[in-house]
Amino acid sequence: MSEARYEIDRRPILIVLVSRLRRQLWIGVLLTLFFLLLGLSPPQGLTTAGWGTLCVFALCATLYATALLPLAITSLLAIALVPMLGILGARETYAFFGSKVVFFILGAFMLSAAMSVTGLSERAATVFVRRFGGTPRRLVLSVFFLCAVGSTVMSEHAVAVMVFPIVRDIARALDLRQSESNMGRGLFFGMFWGCVVGGSLTVLGGGRGPLAIGILEEATQHTLTVGFLEYSLFALPMVIVLLLTGVTLLWRHFPPEIASTATALAELEERLRRMGKVTPREGVVGLVLVITVGLWAVAGEEYGLANIALVSMAALFALGALKWMDVQKHVDWGLVVMYGGAICLGSTMERTGAALWLTEQVFDGVGVGPQGLMMLIALGAAVATEFMSNSAVVAMLLPPALSLAEQKGIDLRAMTMAVVLPTNFAFLLPIATPVAALAWTSGYFRPRVVLRTGLVLNVFAWLAMALLIYGWWPAVGLY
Repeated sequence: MSEARYEIDRRPILIVLVSRLRRQLWIGVLLTLFFLLLGLSPPQGLTTAGWGTLCVFALCATLYATALLPLAITSLLAIALVPMLGILGARETYAFFGSKVVFFILGAFMLSAAMSVTGLSERAATVFVRRFGGTPRRLVLSVFFLCAVGSTVMSEHAVAVMVFPIVRDIARALDLRQSESNMGRGLFFGMFWGCVVGGSLTVLGGGRGPLAIGILEEATQHTLTVGFLEYSLFALPMVIVLLLTGVTLLWRHFPPEIASTATALAELEERLRRMGKVTPREGVVGLVLVITVGLWAVAGEEYGLANIALVSMAALFALGALKWMDVQKHVDWGLVVMYGGAICLGSTMERTGAALWLTEQVFDGVGVGPQGLMMLIALGAAVATEFMSNSAVVAMLLPPALSLAEQKGIDLRAMTMAVVLPTNFAFLLPIATPVAALAWTSGYFRPRVVLRTGLVLNVFAWLAMALLIYGWWPAVGLY
C-alpha cells in the first residue's frame, strides 16, 4: 500500500488566498464597481431607470464575456436586479421570461433529445456516411454535408455530439495518426465547419436565432417577427457561399494520404449491425419530426412556432416515444434559462431608453449609410463571437442595435439578421460554440492550420454578409 504524499505550499498566505479565490475576487471587484456606478448621477439624456439598466447591462455583459458565472446564473441575476433596483415592476420583469421564443427553444431541444435518445440521429448519420463515403475524399465531404444538413433540423451542438464518436471511430479504423494525418484533420474540420455553416440556415441550428427573434418581438411589442421560412430565405446565399468555401478548403488543404476507406466502411457496417432494425420509437420520432418541420414551414405564423413545438412534444410522450427522464438528461436547461434572462435584459434596455442612449454615444458622428452601418455592426458581432458565447453576443449587441436601427430608419428585421448571422462565424477559437471546443479535443487540430483556414472562411463569410446586405435582402423585399 503506497504512502500518501503531501506538499506544503510555502508561499505567503495572501498569495495563496488570491490564487485560490481569484474568481471570487474578480466578482467582488465587478460588484463593487457596479454599486459605485449606480450611485452616480445619470448622464445627460438618460433617466435614472435607464442608468440603472445600463449598469445592469454592463455587469451582465462582463459576466457573459468572462464566464465568471455560468450564463444561466448571469441571466437570472439580471432578472432579479431589474425589479430590485426599481427599474421595472416585478410582474412586468418576470413576464419577459415567459416569451414564446423561450418555449420554442425548449420544444426544439426536446425534439433534438428525442432523436438522440432513440438513436435515430446516430442511425441516420451512420447510414449517410456509409452511403456517400466510398472514397477518402468523398468520406470527408460526406461528414461535412452530413453535419451541415443535420444542423438545419437540430441544434448544431447536438449534431456535433452525435457525429463526433462516429468520426473518431472512422479515424481509428483507418489508423489516422493525430500528429500526422491530413485526412484526420479533414474529417474533424468537416464536422466543425459543417455544423457551424448548416446551423446558420434555420432557427433550429442553435439558440441564438430564436433568442434574436424573441428580443425583436419584445422590442416591437410583438408587431414584428422573422418567420421560420423567412429566416432561411434571408440567410440562404451566405450559407451557399460558405458551403462552397468549405468544400474548396477541404478538397485543397486536406488531401487524404490513404487510398481506400474499406476499413472505415466495415466499422460503420458493424455499428449498424449492433443497432439492429429500426425500432417503433425511431419511426415515431422520425414521423413527428417531419410533420413538425413541415408545420413550422407552412403554418408557423398562423399557429406559432412554440405552440407547434410543444404539441409535437406532447405527441411524442403520448405515443410512448419519449419519457420525461430522457428529457431531463438531454435538454440543456441552463441555456433555456439564459435565453429567458437575455430577452428580459434586452427588453428592459429598450423600454428604459438605455439601448438608444448607448447607441447614440457609440455611433454618433459615424458617416455611413444604413447598409454601411449594418456592415459595421455585423463586423462587431463577428469579432466578438470569436471571444465569447454567440448567444451572449446576441444578448449584448442586439438591443442597442435595434434602437439604432429605429433611429436611423433601418428595417428592424434586417438589423436583427445583421447581428445574429455573424455570431455564427466562429471558425477560429474554441470559445464561441461547444462545436468548436469539441472539434479541438480531437487532437487533430493545429493552431496554425485553424488560423489559416479559419481566416479564409471569415473573409468569405464577411463577403457573403455584404452580398446579403447590399444585394439579396433588397431583392427579396426585406427593405
